Amino acid sequence: MSQSIGNFISLYMQVSGTTYQAYGAEVSSSFSISKDAIEITTKDSVDELDNFCKEFDGRGEYSYTFSVEGIQTASSNVSDKIEMLMNGTKVKYRFGYNATTQTVYEGDGYIMSVDIDSPKNDAVTYSAEIQGTGGLKIVTVA
Repeated sequence: MSQSIGNFISLYMQVSGTTYQAYGAEVSSSFSISKDAIEITTKDSVDELDNFCKEFDGRGEYSYTFSVEGIQTASSNVSDKIEMLMNGTKVKYRFGYNATTQTVYEGDGYIMSVDIDSPKNDAVTYSAEIQGTGGLKIVTVA
């Protein structure tokens, strides 16, 4: 059984055309997707023992987020990310291997938060949360 190792999965940001660049000095990243179920409970919603129960339709809307944490270096361009947040810049993101024949999750998003942490005698780190907007694509990188 093959296992994925986090060292090879990153968050990428589109920089031009079909060119994506790793987010910069990344330590960890994540992708999350969830869906809102539509409640369709009626007075007739009962189980096989005649207990009242809620019923849902799974065709509600979905939403997704990307997040990233890294070391603040020149390559992490934290000030650019803060500027994108302030300006409401929409960017295309890709989460996955970004290598030929690998499946990735791709969608547009807005940076919604940036945190910078500067502990004594330790590396300065940053984190960013990206709210996906519109549809998500599951694509194989060509």
